[in-house]
Amino acid sequence: MKKPSFKLFLIPIQLLLISFCSSLFAQYTSYTAQYQPRQHLHELVLNHLKQKTAQKLKNKKIIINPISKKLRLAICKQPIQVEDKSPLKLYGRMTIKLQCPLPSWKIFVTAKVEGELPVIIAKHGITKQTLIAKNDITVNYVPYKKLKRGAMTSLESVIGMRSKKSIYPNAIITINMLQPPYLVFKNQPITIVSYIGNLKVTTKGTALASGTKQQQISFRNNKSKKTLKGIVIAPNTVWVP
Repeated sequence: MKKPSFKLFLIPIQLLLISFCSSLFAQYTSYTAQYQPRQHLHELVLNHLKQKTAQKLKNKKIIINPISKKLRLAICKQPIQVEDKSPLKLYGRMTIKLQCPLPSWKIFVTAKVEGELPVIIAKHGITKQTLIAKNDITVNYVPYKKLKRGAMTSLESVIGMRSKKSIYPNAIITINMLQPPYLVFKNQPITIVSYIGNLKVTTKGTALASGTKQQQISFRNNKSKKTLKGIVIAPNTVWVP
């Protein structure tokens, strides 16, 4: 008599295992479908931080702290609201609030953003009281942890400013190195210009404030000792309309 094959006994066992695993998977799928997927929440935070730092950080790295596996949030029936607790902050530790209107729940997700920030550096030496032009400066990138306090990050904010002190080549330009492009300086002598008909009249005075071109400032007429107002029209020159 031929003995039954061992493989015949394995087939029913394999079928039972497949059926059991399928049942477990179906139960797990049904169970997890009741809750908001953590991956979706992660992607909301990631996309927000990507958009926030786009074109502002170079070689950036976004690290989002994992959302706890124990967290059970009902599936949101409306778009989840994303609120940045530090909307102007571009780097370092950040906290993002995710809030569901229906059903009502909210969570806070923390993240860390690293990268390099643009800074403005001098292409060559710039002497004191120089009006800074576009060809005097350029953009470089440094890790945010090495960013100097008050470092200028925009070319437009530096061009047209005047150097308050001498600036060395390749130096990072900071706010305390700059001043507005004053033509008249406080407490310095000025020429006062006025017109009587076609006759130009000039006299001496003292500026009581610094001023840029076309800016109105107060000054003192040295002869009459009166305090008047005039418009800056040239270096050390004020016009009285």
